[in-house]
Amino acid sequence: MYYPIQLPFILNEAFTRVMTYREIVIPECSDFVLCFWEMFPKVNEQTRVKNVIIADGCIDLIVDYDQKQLFFTGNQQTDFDYEIETPAHFFGARMMPGAFHQLTGLPAAQAMDDFILLQEVFDDLNLETFFALSFEAAKEQFQTYLTKKFSGKQPNEFTKLFPRLAEKIPQTTKELYELLYFSPRQCQRLFAKKFGLTPKMVLSILRFQRCLQILTSNQAKPADILTVTNYYDQPHFNKDFKRHLGITPLELMARYKK
Repeated sequence: MYYPIQLPFILNEAFTRVMTYREIVIPECSDFVLCFWEMFPKVNEQTRVKNVIIADGCIDLIVDYDQKQLFFTGNQQTDFDYEIETPAHFFGARMMPGAFHQLTGLPAAQAMDDFILLQEVFDDLNLETFFALSFEAAKEQFQTYLTKKFSGKQPNEFTKLFPRLAEKIPQTTKELYELLYFSPRQCQRLFAKKFGLTPKMVLSILRFQRCLQILTSNQAKPADILTVTNYYDQPHFNKDFKRHLGITPLELMARYKK
């Protein structure tokens, strides 16, 4: 199973003070859509806050309700500076890595660190009617729309790859190439097309997300991490962790338990 973790409510106190963040899973499309999420203001306060978006290999379909935009986007590395001007209303779908390409046929690299408007890909959603709905009604229609988009489809070998690799993360890219029976060049080309990522990025994301799962569990013990995430040593792990999250593992545990 691969279910990446996002922690805006832990990583930024200002964000937590003014915004609510929630996720729900809809089983009917969970092979393609990991979760539907929403962000909305707790208070009617005009300010700017930063939402830390952790690299997870996913491309989301996002609705900016206030600006009346729907777009696909993802990020290759953690974005520490995604600024939101509140009060703001967003919702979206976090799609399984590989699902964007399977749904649209477009190279995933086009949406990574960039965005693609929904209407540039599909013309079957009337945006004027959609944004005339209330926030709650638009959110419900959005979930129905995307669930229907994936209805009748079966995940292909690439859309199933992250869950497969997450079960036992390869230690090196060489091991990954051998596992998939790809040459390095084939793997680079296919991963760019399907995921918008390099093989090295994929392994880094998988390792880091595994760490987050451990550190945010009720039985979290820092000593458990190195045995399951293929990091060479504690300094290597701490450096990689801070690069992904901006804080150390112990700081994350302290904030999460608080």
